[in-house]
Amino acid sequence: MTLSDREAVARQLGREPKPFTVAARCPFGLPSVIENEPSRKLPTTFWITCPALSAAVARVEAAGGVREAQEAVGTGVVEAIHEEHLQRYGVRVAGVREGGYVKCLHAFTALHLAGEIENPVARWTLAQIEAANSPVYPRDRCCTSPEPG
Repeated sequence: MTLSDREAVARQLGREPKPFTVAARCPFGLPSVIENEPSRKLPTTFWITCPALSAAVARVEAAGGVREAQEAVGTGVVEAIHEEHLQRYGVRVAGVREGGYVKCLHAFTALHLAGEIENPVARWTLAQIEAANSPVYPRDRCCTSPEPG
């Protein structure tokens, strides 16, 4: 991680970040997903930091996407993702306590984009974004870069 990564993530989050590593980058080379240092206070291992990506996923969630993703993918598949995450990181996706439930599309999508556990919840989410003709990332300029001088 570089100082510019830390600065970029601080701009993206609007606050100083907790310790992290960059897990994925946007097409412009800046962090889009981070892996948080393990913490009991923060059960989400992978976190979307890119404002454009986060907003795109939020639009899917706001349109009923959590329930729809759950129905489309199925409880058994979601439970398998949770179990794999639990074995790798000691916590289920987004801190879900039990059951094959989707709590947060952001968490499943971050996990997928980080290349850690590819999963159909994230593929479904990204397909919904594309189907709405909404770009996952801005096309012309990084939304995190400082405004030109």
